Formats: sequence, structure tokens, C-alpha cells
Amino acid sequence: MELRRKLGKNNLAKIRSYLSDKPSIVHLVDKDFAIDNTVYDRKLEKLKRTIFEVASQQPYWGEQIPTRWFLLEQQLMKLRDAGVKVISHSYLEELNKKGTVQINKSEEMDLFLKYLHETGTIIYFNIEVLRDNIILDPIWLIDALKLLINAHPNLPESTAENESQSDSPADSAIRQKWRDFKDKGILSPELVDALWTKEKHPQFHDNKDHLLRVMEQFNIIAKPRSFSENGENK
Repeated sequence: MELRRKLGKNNLAKIRSYLSDKPSIVHLVDKDFAIDNTVYDRKLEKLKRTIFEVASQQPYWGEQIPTRWFLLEQQLMKLRDAGVKVISHSYLEELNKKGTVQINKSEEMDLFLKYLHETGTIIYFNIEVLRDNIILDPIWLIDALKLLINAHPNLPESTAENESQSDSPADSAIRQKWRDFKDKGILSPELVDALWTKEKHPQFHDNKDHLLRVMEQFNIIAKPRSFSENGENK
């Protein structure tokens, strides 16, 4: 257990070092918690208290919100609990119109969505390529990301000698895309399609473009740079 704690502390130190020059460094607190989740760790209670303390210091803590915000949020949570992961902005507007008390101005609707995003209730970015869709379940985004991080071709392992005999051309192509991702960090559209299949993960598949743009907005993935003939960034 002591070895695990040391490894945990070392990994946390690496994370802090990596984030030291990143904008997200402002979100880190001073305390670190290396917790062993294979057993009951007493540090878990300290972590819970710290989360509560940090949350209570947020500017929105204890603020009153308009009743119309609360009622519309409840409608969104009902959709989420029913399994709806993403809705369009236009659908939200229709939902708002059906409410007994409505948000009447677009500026207030933007504030409402910003509030829900900042409290971690939804994921929404009011920028051109993302504002048309609202993710109701942030955990769903994490699940989509986990499929990419844990990417492994759903194919039998094969050696270089017999790979061409055991794999179809399509399987070989996906296997190579997986190698590129594993070894070089290149996430290809073909590999994403192979992981977020229509059959197994229809909601990921149907919302692929939006999910990838959100991941890009969070700096989880990045588009490759393109260069002009003279070597300058395009």
C-alpha cells in the first residue's frame, strides 16, 4: 500500500508539473489526495470535505436563481434521467415556451445555460460551432472519452507474420489506425467510427462531430497543424 501511495504522489506531482504553464492551473487547489480505491481509504473523507469547502467558495454558492430558471432546469434533468444525452438549442427554446414561467430574452437564456455549465450540470459553449447543441449529461462525455482512451481494436492479436492472413483489409486498416493512436497519438476519423459504432454506441455515433468539437474545446484533442508551401501555418 505504501508503494501505491508513493506512486500516487509521484503521478500527482507530474500532473501539477504538466499543468504549471497551462490555463487550467487556476483550477487546482493546494491539496493533493493519493487515494487507493481498492480499499477503504480514510483520505476519502478528507477529499469529500475539501470538495465541499472549495464548492462553497464559488461565486454562485448560495445565490438565489429565478424560479423560471429552476423550472426549466428541472425539465432538462427529467430529460437526462430519461436517457436523453443531447438536445438542440431550438428544442430547449420549445421546452421553454411550454413552461408556466418562461425565459423571454435570449440574453437571459445565455446566462441560464452559462450558469448550468459552470455548475457542472450541463456542457454548453456559446461559440459558433457548439452553441446549437447542449449536452445534458457530462458523465456521458466522459464515457465517450473513455472509449477513445481505452481504444483497442476488437480483433484477435496477430503477429506480423500471420496478420495479413488473419485480418481482412478493413481489419488491417483499423489495426494500423489503432497503432497510430497508441504510438503517435493520432486519432483518425476511421478509428473513431470503429469505436463509436452505430450498433453499439448510437448516441456517440450520431453526435460524433459535436463530441469531438467539445473535446477540442476542452483541449483534450487538437487538430493537426497545416502548413502552406513556404512552411507557414495556415
